[in-house]
Amino acid sequence: MADKKLTDYEKYIRTEELLALQKSPDQMVHPDELLFQVIHQQMELWLKEVCFECERITGQIDREELDQASHYLHRVSMTLDHLARSLGILETMPPADYHVIRLTALGKGSGQESPGFNAVLERLPGLWPNYQALLERRKATLPEIFREPHKRWDLWNVTQALMGVDESFQSWRYHHFHLVRRIIGDQVKSLKGVPASMLAQTTTEKVYPQLWQAVNDLTRAVSPQYG
Repeated sequence: MADKKLTDYEKYIRTEELLALQKSPDQMVHPDELLFQVIHQQMELWLKEVCFECERITGQIDREELDQASHYLHRVSMTLDHLARSLGILETMPPADYHVIRLTALGKGSGQESPGFNAVLERLPGLWPNYQALLERRKATLPEIFREPHKRWDLWNVTQALMGVDESFQSWRYHHFHLVRRIIGDQVKSLKGVPASMLAQTTTEKVYPQLWQAVNDLTRAVSPQYG
């Protein structure tokens, strides 16, 4: 293997390094360790991509390249949706098998320590000041955008794309909570001592609460009977 000539694909993707990042079969405490590592490693890679796109989107909003900003916000949404779907693969792991990994190999490791997740928790809300500045430059307000979207279509599209990101992030957290509930239950504490039931509270936390409030405000203004 030392004399193997790498293809251009292997060199570019760095497959030798990438595929060496998981435990070998003789190191595993359970065969499902490979699944557990691969799922979480790919999540870290995708979260790195999300943060990268947020940096690009920030510049596009500032330069008022709003078609592009909307496009890449949709990409972020799709990435988060992909992460939510990938959690379903982990649900194929029987809880008893997970506990072998949890108690033997994982140590005190917890998703709360994920550098990618914590970076996204900071980076997604970080788009809001740039969006607010955009509205100020355009002399537009959220009520106006929601009341007459066709008059400010580019702003409306960016606004909806931000809501899409928010919705996808909430969906990912929702799926994660149900994964935890299915594998370890919701009456126990995580390896960091946090009750699993507390995850349920995060599933409805909004990244951009002002946007969702604007929907409520419009409905009340149009149909006061909703109260």
